[in-house]
Order: sequence, then structure tokens, then C-alpha cells
Amino acid sequence: MRISSIGRVGAVITASALALSLGAGPVSAQTTTAAASPAAPASASFTTSSVDAAAVPVGPARFGSGVITSAGATRFVGTGAFSGPGGAAASVTINGRAKGAVPVLFSQTTAGSIAIDIPRAWGSGKVQVNISGYLSNVFYARKQVKTTRGDGYALKIKRRNSKISFSARQIKVVNPSNGKYVSVKRVKLQQLKGGKWKTKKTIKLNKSGNGTYSTKLNKKYRYRLYTPRTSTQERFLTSKTGKI
Repeated sequence: MRISSIGRVGAVITASALALSLGAGPVSAQTTTAAASPAAPASASFTTSSVDAAAVPVGPARFGSGVITSAGATRFVGTGAFSGPGGAAASVTINGRAKGAVPVLFSQTTAGSIAIDIPRAWGSGKVQVNISGYLSNVFYARKQVKTTRGDGYALKIKRRNSKISFSARQIKVVNPSNGKYVSVKRVKLQQLKGGKWKTKKTIKLNKSGNGTYSTKLNKKYRYRLYTPRTSTQERFLTSKTGKI
């Protein structure tokens, strides 16, 4: 028997046991803070302008937040107005520490849309940039959290009568210094109860990002795995299971 849900879901049922594996729900490649201006589409093409003259900003730029992956740099898209053609550079600070300067990229298709590529190794946290004396809004570089399993199944649930066990599988967070994924250490197992998600157990994960939890329950609920968004780490969640 196969069950479909928001994510990839497969189920196998026998007379005495039920095993269900749940695929990870989508984690956004890019997020924006509430204060961020509308960003250009991710598909927009950006380029540096001619560097024979400086493009002068007429006000502060505004950027949306971004998610650090294993790629060498993270793109942050935003808006900014400049008088005249030319090149520009953005001086970057992360968590209040100066990191260096990167070129400002200008959209080839959308007026006023700009972007910057910040090296992954500069780390995560609260970001602000200075372009020719104009200080941008605060935005965030957050580390990606995901399952590194090839099949994408982050949560496995098994029930035999009233005994139910949960397995969190290979849930990891990127290490900005080298682009490798390491254990996220903890993940919340949440239960949908009374129309609200409630944390049933915080599962400790080993160095491979794996962890288990077992209990006894007669009533059936829907479940998911979840880690919250912070200033340095992106949210992770799996789509909800069927009742089990």
C-alpha cells in the first residue's frame, strides 16, 4: 500500500507491524527577513558594471537573507539605487566583525536589483554591508540543515502494537569553513495534537546525524522532525506523516 502526502511517503503494512519513512520537506534556498526589500528572482542574471567609474549609491541598499550550502559563496539578492554607470564594492561585516569587500552585482534584466556573493568561509550570522558610506539593513547568512541520505528520507517510524519507535537519519548542518556537513546534534520530534505541533522529544544525534526514540502509545498521531530557524542556522522540517 502506498500513501502520498506533502513530501515523499512510502508505507509497508503487515498483520502486526507498520513501518513508515518520510522524506524531508523543502528547505528554502533563500529566505528574507521581515525588514528586507523585495528581491529579484533567483533566476535573474547579474553582472558587474564597467569599472572605469564608480557607481554612486543614492541611498542604502537592502538585502534578503541567504542560506549557506557547500557552495563556495552564498548569493544575497536585494535592491539599490545608483547614479550613473560603473562598478561598486560592498564592505561586509558578519556579527559585527569586518570580513572584507565583495563586488556589487547589477541585474541585467531588472532595474534596481542587485546582488552580492559572500564567501562561505566568512561564516554565518547577522550581516550588514557598507556601500560607499551607505549602511544596508541587517540580514542573515544561515547554515543549511538537511538529511544527507541519498533517498531523502529523514524520518523512519515503526509501530508494533502500542510500541512505536522513531529514527532520525543523517540530519546534518553545513560547516562553513570547509563546506562539509556535520551532525546537527539535536532535532525535535513533534506530534500534531489538538491542531498544534508539540515537541514530543528532543532526539540527540550521533556524529553521523542519526538518533532514535521509542515509547508506547495507543492513540495515533501525525509526526514531523523540526529544528527552528536561528540567526545562524536555517529551519529544517519534514512534511507531516499520516496518522500512525
